[in-house]
Formats: sequence, structure tokens, C-alpha cells
Amino acid sequence: MLQIIIFILLLSLALNYITYDSGLFQDFDWFGSSGFACMNSFTKTSTITFSGQFENTPQVITTLEFIDLTTASTQLEFQITSITKQTFSVMAYCGFNRVTTIQIRWFAIDDQRIEVFNNFNMINPDDKTFQIKNRNAQSGFVVMTSIHYIGPIDFLLSMSQITMQQVTVSITKVAGKFTNLKQIGYQLIVAVDEAFVNLGLQSVTGAFNSGILPIQPNRWFAIAIQGFNYSNSKNIRVKAIFTNTPTTISYTWGTWYDIETPNTHSQIWIAYQFVNSYKALECFTIRTSRKYIQDLTNLPKFSLKFDIVNQIYNTIGNYNYILDKSITPFIMSIEIKCQADMKIQAEFNKCNACNTQKFHVFKYNCFNQMNYVGFFPKFKQAFQQYNHLKINMQETSLEIIQVLYDQKIIEQTIVKIELFTQ
Repeated sequence: MLQIIIFILLLSLALNYITYDSGLFQDFDWFGSSGFACMNSFTKTSTITFSGQFENTPQVITTLEFIDLTTASTQLEFQITSITKQTFSVMAYCGFNRVTTIQIRWFAIDDQRIEVFNNFNMINPDDKTFQIKNRNAQSGFVVMTSIHYIGPIDFLLSMSQITMQQVTVSITKVAGKFTNLKQIGYQLIVAVDEAFVNLGLQSVTGAFNSGILPIQPNRWFAIAIQGFNYSNSKNIRVKAIFTNTPTTISYTWGTWYDIETPNTHSQIWIAYQFVNSYKALECFTIRTSRKYIQDLTNLPKFSLKFDIVNQIYNTIGNYNYILDKSITPFIMSIEIKCQADMKIQAEFNKCNACNTQKFHVFKYNCFNQMNYVGFFPKFKQAFQQYNHLKINMQETSLEIIQVLYDQKIIEQTIVKIELFTQ
């Protein structure tokens, strides 16, 4: 009875996990929050509590919606110092002149279709390349998080290149001004195409009004500041003032004393719920063959070939292969030594949505007149995607596992062949 109660409690907790959350953090404000006298090597750390508990440690994205930095020169450092399933902590440091306000909009999400790269407080700013885990993360954006300058600056952060394996963030280097930029911090967010609706760069030189923007369902709206063209004569001042209705959103940059600082920012709708779910390759047809080979001595136990790309594996080991999304159907050739004292069981993923009969299953007993077995499956994909395959080839088994970056990382077997002693 006690075990049943514990199971019900655990199930209840699991069903109550959140997968996304957001909020506005306003504690780093000279006037509105006690204890934020941010100047002369001042540091403050604060902890934000999520509205519920995540099942896994989420990724956190931050954007600046209100900043007021002192004229002439300022050193602001900001970073996320820790993330748990219930909270995350942020730290601000001000090296010398006063930072009056940094107001942060944050978004937390537990979904592997989005990947966040943190490059906080980069001294000697320059271009930087990051390695992507999810090969289907083919779109993204950059958002500034901190800055240290000593004079006029003019720069733009941008995601300049993205491939199947890596992404590069570039920063413009305007002669006579770039040397005044001593540090820059930013987050790079990459994801599958569905994750972002990017309304484009907005270059602000005077009074700015976004106009009316229709609300995108199941998405957050984010303002991603990417650069400043700052003359060093006034404070850096940017403040988003929103006017919302149930179906629309709009904002202006607020002004005080002077107009807002010339800046470049992107308007991004970020998905927190997705329509497309990534599925494993399905074997829609398969040809088999059995034959006799007189001398098996120099043949490998298993020979695996990806036909169109002519990729061959025939030695024991663990391998990774990224199948290009343009290759469809995906055709394999698998040949196996099937000596007289052995039998073969082979399974090929047939149907992701089926509750039963999910695999094509073959069972063969080996004998002298039929000592070499071949399987020639063809696979299809639900929609175009890069396919990460893990190949595990051993003395008596071959397994091909597909790694799927969906809400969770899923490893699903699409081919499994085993040799048994009869």
C-alpha cells in the first residue's frame, strides 16, 4: 500500500512539471531597489524563482528592456551564475562609473530544440564560433547582456554564419571606435526553424515606435539589443514601454532628458510550444538475400554501407554519422557472415506511431549452403531533417541508434541485428 501511495505522489509531481516560464527582473535598479549602488567595483547577486519546478534544468534567455549607463565610460558585467530546476541566479558588477538601471526580461525553457550559448563579459571583443549539438538548429539570434566602453562606440553583433555543426557570431569593427569597446557580453540562441519568427533588425536613430504587432500564439516577444552607435556625450539610455491588447503588442523607446541612444535591435517571437516533433527514420521497404560463399575467411562479420554517400563500416567500434536532410530515401546495405552454428535476428524500425508491430522482424538459421545474409532496407523521414546516427558494431551485434533532439533528447533504435549460437 505504501508503495502505491509513493508511486501516486511521484506521478502527481511529474505531471505538474513546467516546461517553460518567463518574467521581468527589476532588482538591479538604483532608485527602485534597495542595495543597488552599482559603481566602484560593486557586485550584486540575486536569485529568481520559477513559477513551478522543471523536470530538467532549463535554459535561460535574458534580454535588456531598460538600461541607463553613465556618460563617458562604464564597465558593466552581467552573467547568469547558476540554474537549477527551481531557480536561477544573476550577477551584476560595476567597475567604476555608476550604472543606474538594468531591467531584464527572462525566458526559461526545457526543450532540446533550443540551444543557448552564453558568452558573458568577453574581454577584447572579437568574432567567435560555437559548436552546435543539435544539427537541426539552423536559425538563431544574438542578444547583448553587458558592455564596457571608454569612449564613442559603434558596433553590431550578428549571427554571421550557421552550418550543420557550428555557428559564428561576428562584431563590426569601426575604425577609431572599436578600440573603445573593451568588453561585450551576449547570449546566442540557436534552434530549429520553427522556434523563431524574426521580424528583422530595427535601426533606431531617433524617436522609435514599433507599430502594432499581432501576437503570435504560443510565443514570447523578445527585444534583442545587438548594437549601439554611441557618441559618448550622453548616457546610454534605452527603455521599452509596452502597449498591449489581447491580440496585439507595441512598444516605444521611452525618453528622459534626451532621446534614446541610437541602437540596433531585433524583434523576435520565441516559441515555447512546438508543432513539429522530431521522429526516427522509418523503414518502409526491405529486401533480403541469402547466399553461399565458399571462402568467408577475409570477409568481416558485419559490413554496413550507406549506399548514396558510400559510407562503409566493417570493423568493431562505435561511430557517429550525420545524415544530410536531402538524402531521401535513405538506403542501407547490411551483409553478415552467417556460419552454420549461428542464427540471426534482425529488427528494423517500421512505424513510430504504432503501439504494436513497430518493427520489421527477421529470423534466420544459418547453415552451410546459406552462409551469407544481406538486408537492404530503405528508410523515410517524417519531414526534412538532419539525422544523427550512432553505430555500435560488435562481434555478434550491430545496432544503429538515432539521436533525436525534441522536447527531450531521445535515442531510438532503428536497426538491431544479433547473432546467436544455435
